[in-house]
This record gives sequence, C-alpha cells and structure tokens, in this order.
Amino acid sequence: MSRRPSTPDGTRSLHRAIGVLRLLSTRTATGWRLSDLAHEAGLGHSTVHRMLSCLLEERLAARVAGTRRYTIGALAYELGVAAAPHFAIERLAQPALFQLAAETRDIVFLNVRSGADSVCVARVEGRKALKAYTVEVGTRRPLCLSAGGTAMLIALPSPEQARVQAQNLQSIQQRGYERQAMVKRMLQRSRRLGYGWNQEDLIPGIAAIGVAICSPSGEPVASLSIGSSLADLQSSRRTQLIGRLKIEAGKIEEQLGLLRY
Repeated sequence: MSRRPSTPDGTRSLHRAIGVLRLLSTRTATGWRLSDLAHEAGLGHSTVHRMLSCLLEERLAARVAGTRRYTIGALAYELGVAAAPHFAIERLAQPALFQLAAETRDIVFLNVRSGADSVCVARVEGRKALKAYTVEVGTRRPLCLSAGGTAMLIALPSPEQARVQAQNLQSIQQRGYERQAMVKRMLQRSRRLGYGWNQEDLIPGIAAIGVAICSPSGEPVASLSIGSSLADLQSSRRTQLIGRLKIEAGKIEEQLGLLRY
C-alpha cells in the first residue's frame, strides 16, 4: 500500500489528535463531556467529534460505561505495555522509593516529564503519610503544579524553561490570578534553592520537595519528591531530605543507560 507524502494539514491534524489523547488521559475515572473536551483543546465541537469517532474505532479512546463521556482507550494501555521494558523508570527507582518512604514515613513520588507536563508513575506511602494527597499513579499535570514537576522545569535550559513556564501558566489561566501568582512564587523560590519547594503554595496543609533525575545528556526526564506537612519540612529536616533525594536520584541516573532516555 503506497503512502501519501505528509502535508502540513496532516501533521497539524496529528498534533491535534495527540493533544486530545493527552487530555483524555487526565480524566480516566470520570471522562470528558464532548463540549468540555472541545473547549479545553481549543478546537471546534465537530472537529473533536470526528477525532473521537476515529479514536474510538481504533480503541485509543473509550466511553465511560453508562455515560456519554470519553476517556483513554485499551489500545493506549497495550502500547504502554510494549514500551514499558524500555521506559519503565519506576522499576529502577523502586528500591529508592521504598527506602525513602521507610526512612521518612512520608509519601514519596516518582514523576516523569511529558513535554510541559508531569506524569506520576509511582507513589509509595510511609507510615505517617498525609491522606490528603490526591495524586495517583497516572495523574498528569502541568510541570509547575508539583514540587517534582518544578524540579524538572528549573533544570531545563533557560530558553526552554521560559517557553514551558509560559505554556504552563497559560494552561492554568482559568484557575485565576491568585493561583498563577502562587505558582510564580514557588518557581522563583525553587530556582533560588536549586530544587522544587512547594511551601503550601498549591493546597493548604500540603508541602513537598523534589529533585530532578537527568539523562546522561543532562536533560531532566524524571523527579523524586517527598510530600509532607509544612511543619515536617522545616529547614534542618528539609536540607537533610534534599540530600537523601539527591543521593537516590544519582543512583537512578547511573542506571538510565539501561532504558531509552
């Protein structure tokens, strides 16, 4: 079967469809209403409807049972299974995650960078982990909305940092000026310190610290972070925990050659 050469329109359509897939992955439990998905994607209702019809046919999208809402489909899972042996950084990080959770008794996260987003790929709860954390494995958020994501963002080269930060701030624009101002404060503080430091900037009662995990070329590909109460992350303990995170991140970095990062 002959292939037609790529066209700008075809490339644009592919980028849009991938964007819709990313959005579908952010609401795996409840799914998206078509109108909300179109609004969030910045596309016309009829355009998104056509995309969803194709994605449903190919099993990249699915309907949430008993509703008219859409979410990610089974083929996405199958593709992930095929990719896992080459990208599953959580396997390399598992000893560090359990060791840190046992030592700190807090909750420990491993996130990977996905463009301007952060995706949680592992979480391990220590004995006194806060129960208010709603971030689960698979949660996708803009990099600027977590300590681990911020750690990756500030490790990027300056021009890319500026581009990603602008993209992130635009994506949370609907959350209001106050949220944007809090995110900017967290980014400024984190750049000054050299690690992600969420000082209850995002949710009252929840604080977190994070460090980047970088590829051999120096690109931030993942992060290790610890979530706790602000009282438990005061200066002396925070300094100690950042030291531990950096040690474990370094161990993971030494093994990244086993994967395709």
